[in-house]
Amino acid sequence: MSDPYFPPAALRNVALCEHRRRTYGGSTMPGRLSPGEREYATLVAQLSALEEDIDAARRGGLPVPTVHGPSPLLHGERVRLPDGAEIVIRSVEPEDFHEISVGFSRLGALSRFRLFHERVAHLTREQLVAVTHPDHDSREALVALDAATGEAVGLARYVRARDDPAQADVTCTVIDRWQHRGVGSALAERLAARARAAGIERCTAEVVLGDEPARRLLAHVAEEIVERRNGGTVDITARERTGSA
Repeated sequence: MSDPYFPPAALRNVALCEHRRRTYGGSTMPGRLSPGEREYATLVAQLSALEEDIDAARRGGLPVPTVHGPSPLLHGERVRLPDGAEIVIRSVEPEDFHEISVGFSRLGALSRFRLFHERVAHLTREQLVAVTHPDHDSREALVALDAATGEAVGLARYVRARDDPAQADVTCTVIDRWQHRGVGSALAERLAARARAAGIERCTAEVVLGDEPARRLLAHVAEEIVERRNGGTVDITARERTGSA
């Protein structure tokens, strides 16, 4: 059954890209597709990632990585979540390099795709250095740690726009076992407060089409000004809410 919006040739192209990803690894996103076709490819990729997470759950969940690095420092603000669990939120430090690397391995396939908009197996050393060495002005990063174990369970960042000091790009991610428990909201509130103190008035976020949790989290601390649909993603610009933290 053909779809008038996605001609058979385009559907075959998307299916071929998914086949190549499954066979050889890498991104599902083809390079020469129309915006509508890119949206379709994004949905295909998310469904594939979701299938991977379901398969992992059937096998008993994601493998627990062996931790050999130093234990993270548990100084910082202690936050009690609605379910009674306690986390510690503080600025990321260089010593968090190993724990953040391990924390990424605790993300499911869908969470990784929604964070990077493609299939990513691991963080590079350059990415880890950028995250763990913020200057606390043009770049800030906050980590949430399980107060009981020291495990990194969430990370929120902003990177100030070079051409507009009053605007910054923001990201926030929480490992799967801690999602929907209030970690993201706690991180977003505190990151917004840091951004306001640094003179940032607007934030931007590139959200994968269909990632409603990310949109709700952004709306928790900012009021949307404009959004632009860009194939499989939505570029959102928002004004930070005064007193959101």
